Amino acid sequence: MDRLLKPRISRRSFVRAGVAAGGGAILGLGSTANASTAKVAKQTVSYQPSPKGPAHCAVCTYFQAPSGCNLVSGPISPSGWCVLFKAK
Repeated sequence: MDRLLKPRISRRSFVRAGVAAGGGAILGLGSTANASTAKVAKQTVSYQPSPKGPAHCAVCTYFQAPSGCNLVSGPISPSGWCVLFKAK
């Protein structure tokens, strides 16, 4: 009889509450230290040392002068390009 009187929680509400309570941390989204140090290989992001039209690393948000990238490992050419390109 008590089961009939208690409010039921929907699966959707339960999942939303779990994500809001820290489900992102379980997935690794809550850890900024790990995200900032993890880099991918050049081959993974189709890096090329030449620009793709007007898009090139020197005008990308992730580029770190003189030859680095926040997301791609190894030396990066300012005139290079990859699929992660995002204009400043």
